Amino acid sequence: MGFSGRPFPTGVPAACLIMGLALLSSCQRGVSPRNHHMAIEHYNGGLRNLRNHQLQAAFWEFEYANHLDPDIPKVHYSLGHVYYLMHDLTDARNEFLRALKHNDDPSSTYNYLGKIALERKQYQEALIDFHKALENTLNKTPYYPLTNIGKVYMLTGKFEKAKEYFAKAILRNDRFLPAYFWLGKVHMSEGAYEKAIGDFSETIRLAPGFSSGYFELGRAYLKLEDQKRATEAFTEAVRLDPTSKVGVRAKRYLLLLPQTPLKKQGGGSGPASDKKQVNP
Repeated sequence: MGFSGRPFPTGVPAACLIMGLALLSSCQRGVSPRNHHMAIEHYNGGLRNLRNHQLQAAFWEFEYANHLDPDIPKVHYSLGHVYYLMHDLTDARNEFLRALKHNDDPSSTYNYLGKIALERKQYQEALIDFHKALENTLNKTPYYPLTNIGKVYMLTGKFEKAKEYFAKAILRNDRFLPAYFWLGKVHMSEGAYEKAIGDFSETIRLAPGFSSGYFELGRAYLKLEDQKRATEAFTEAVRLDPTSKVGVRAKRYLLLLPQTPLKKQGGGSGPASDKKQVNP
C-alpha cells in the first residue's frame, strides 16, 4: 500500500518511485537536484584536496558545497574538521553541531566535540561528548573516544580510571599508537618508569619515525639513571625531527648529559628523510 492507503500505480518501477521521492525531498528543502549533485561533487573535491594536504583548497570546496546545499551532514563535518585543523575551535564546534542534524552515525562528530571541550579544559562536557560517541555499538573506531576519555581522567589526576580506558582502547585496537603513548605518560606520572619504557617502546615499534616516542623513552631512561640509553633515545628524536619542538627539547637534554656531542643535523638528505609524523 502507498502512503495514502491506495496501491502504488501499476507499471511504475519501484526505483523510479524512490527517485521521485528523493527529488521531492530536495525540492521541499529548497535545494534543487542539480545543486545537490554539484554540492556532492565539490564535497568530493574537498576530500581529494585534504588527502593531498591542501587545506585551504579543501576549505573552499567544502564551503561552496555548503553554499549549494546547506543540509548535508558530512559537508558540515568536513568543514568542522578543517576549522579544527586551522585551530578555529569556535567555528569548528558550530559546524560539528550542524553535522549532528539528520546524521545516522554521529559518533565521530561527538568525538570531535569532545576534543574541542577537552582543549578548552571543559572536562565534564568532554566526558559527556566522548561517551555519546560510544553509544553507537556499530562504531568502527571506538578506540578514539576511549583514548580521549582516558586523557580526560589523566588530566584530572584520576590515573586508575585513565589506565582503565587506555587499556580498553588497546583491547579494541592493539595497534592504536596514541593509547600506548598516553598510557606511558600516566605511568611516568605514577613513577612506574619500567612500564612507561614498555609503552613508549611499543609506540616506536608501531611507528619507527615517531620522534615523541623516542623523546619520552629518553626521559624514562633518565629517571632510571640509564644515561647511555637516554642519550641514544634523545639522539634519535633529534635525528628524526631536528627543528621541531620535540627535537629542540631533546637537544637540551643532550646538552645536559655528559659526553654527548651533537652531530650536525638538518640538510636535505640523510637518515632524517625517513621520519614519520604521528600525532597522538
